[in-house]
Amino acid sequence: MVVNQNGVCITQKQEPRLCLVQPLIDLEKNVMIIKAEGMDPISVSLEEDSERQTPVCQSKVCSHRVQTYSCGDRLAAWFSEFLGRQSYLIRQCSDFQRNAKQTHEKGEMPVTAASLSLVNEAQYLLINQESVLQLSDQITARLGESLPLQKLIHRFRANIVISTNEPFEEDKWDEIAIGRLHFKVMGPCHRCLVICIDQQTGERNKEFLQSLASTKDRKTNFGIYLMNHPERPFPIPSTLSVGSQVLAVEKNITHSLSPEEQQSG
Repeated sequence: MVVNQNGVCITQKQEPRLCLVQPLIDLEKNVMIIKAEGMDPISVSLEEDSERQTPVCQSKVCSHRVQTYSCGDRLAAWFSEFLGRQSYLIRQCSDFQRNAKQTHEKGEMPVTAASLSLVNEAQYLLINQESVLQLSDQITARLGESLPLQKLIHRFRANIVISTNEPFEEDKWDEIAIGRLHFKVMGPCHRCLVICIDQQTGERNKEFLQSLASTKDRKTNFGIYLMNHPERPFPIPSTLSVGSQVLAVEKNITHSLSPEEQQSG
């Protein structure tokens, strides 16, 4: 996570240029490679340094305090140069645990809290391509021009993208299985101005949030938060694959969508 000199998370709302930073994971070398236009690539180890000399500090993620430590002066200088302000790359201490907030509908039993890293709300974020297509129609009508589907999908920064028969089916789901992996739905994702930022250029356009609100009766929910299902642990190894079948559970009614109709990626 990138923070300022006070340890507060820097997001795209304050620094849209963050969308131009490209992190790549190299599992063979066990490093994360960070790239950005005009900057030399830089890497950071994925392993925690047990002999680190950097002191542990408190940082904030959406008003929640987390125990972190700096990834070092070299990474801090890289981000400070790119953003033009004092910045640091930090990582969460392995012995610190933060749990997601869980909201429940009336009559529902609470589920086991999901353990989080340096993310806002949940372990995963899922969006539906059919929902994006319906939103795209609204945006096209407002802007007078069509947008490539993939560029619009990127604005929502999801971990998992699926395709169903109808838009916004995902809003009614309680849990899902993708292939052999099972997830519990934690609730809707409430969108902010970050979806107004073109993830390839960093340019803003408020029409996107306004179009979303007009599509969903003034609501700005789009996509759903997921957590690992507490009662159905992942098999080992666990892999999500493009083309996996999705099985959704809605109000005690289970329905399966064929592989031709649903994809995850």
